[in-house]
Amino acid sequence: MGPNFKPPDILSDVLKDSTGARKHIKGKVNDPKGDDPKGKFVERDYTSYPGLVNTSGQPTALSDFFNHLVALKQKKRKKIRVAYFGDSMVEGDLITQDLRRMLQEVFGGTGVGFVPVTSIVAGFRQTITHSFTPNWDDVNYKSDNKATHDLFISGHSFFSSGNSLVTYRAVDQPRLNAFEQMSVLFGSPVGGGDANADIVVNGTAHPIHANALMNKLDLPMNNAKEARISISSTTIPLYGAAFESDSGVVVDNFSFRGISGVELDYFSENYFKQVQETRPYDLMIFHYGVNLLFKPNLTEFNWYTKKMQPILQKIKNACPGTSMLMITTADKGFSYGGSWHTAKGLEPLIDAQYIMAKNTGIDFFNLYNAMGGEDAIVRWATADPSLANKDYTHANHRGAKKLAEFIFNAIMNEYKEYEKNNSK
Repeated sequence: MGPNFKPPDILSDVLKDSTGARKHIKGKVNDPKGDDPKGKFVERDYTSYPGLVNTSGQPTALSDFFNHLVALKQKKRKKIRVAYFGDSMVEGDLITQDLRRMLQEVFGGTGVGFVPVTSIVAGFRQTITHSFTPNWDDVNYKSDNKATHDLFISGHSFFSSGNSLVTYRAVDQPRLNAFEQMSVLFGSPVGGGDANADIVVNGTAHPIHANALMNKLDLPMNNAKEARISISSTTIPLYGAAFESDSGVVVDNFSFRGISGVELDYFSENYFKQVQETRPYDLMIFHYGVNLLFKPNLTEFNWYTKKMQPILQKIKNACPGTSMLMITTADKGFSYGGSWHTAKGLEPLIDAQYIMAKNTGIDFFNLYNAMGGEDAIVRWATADPSLANKDYTHANHRGAKKLAEFIFNAIMNEYKEYEKNNSK
């Protein structure tokens, strides 16, 4: 769990006043230790502040990430990678497609980032054209045999039937209309299989040696419009392909429908270290919560905190120098007495998410507050044009773009604060 792990204590952090109302602690941002020699410390309340709340103990939230962005702008490094972990709120590249575009417009870069071998929302995704033969074996978080099949951090591993094929095609959009570079990602053979095989890309065989927990085959694509990929082995798991430019920002979408984030416990600290050695990330974003609100009157999440906090600490221990950001659940509605309203457990869940972030030193962003707070999802679903579906849970493409803008603006406002602090 690491030396910084502290047991979760819900009652010490979320109290009630004499009237029984919820009384929140405040998240300190620029001076988490209380040292304020210049008298400029400002407390930021995580329940209402529209920007990032700093829990990392650094001068600003995401300080390491911003250090890397500055180095990128100064051409002292070539790439910045962001891993965005989430559930169905971000599947089909929702939210991430707009966050990626906005970051690339400011800091440079092209490409859609990571795309798995198969996907249940391939036809829905707008940032790449993605097709595949039906004979891939998808072993994932929900599979009974997942323990022996070396999942990737996407929650999936894919095994060929011998003639399985996946095809990726660029789309006619800025920064997505050609493939500059591609990394094919794969694991080590299961069941004692041969580590030597061929990955065939557009008809050309590339020998591979799958000797590490995570491996990659880097290929120049010379602005090709299509990549057709197969693997000769039936025991080496193929994870997918990542498309990016020689320099700039890369945003990888790791969405998995129906999960809460505790599934990340599947991976050892050593595996995350291997990922960082093979395909390093400068920022990891964790965006979960909506699947925890599965009953309209559920308001207690101590059990979730106890499970999830050690997982976050494990990842943080494995990835020193990587900034981390917890994004809260967006608003979710239930029908109470015949009308739709915010789930009763939504604010208690956000309290629990903040406590985990604070205890592990992961920075925090309250997306529920940013989108309008109580009953925002009802207003979004009934707007003209609508911003959310009538399930009162999922944003549509218009709404997802707004959510991405909230996240991007919060990051950039904090980046300006970072620049101001470092210009003195």
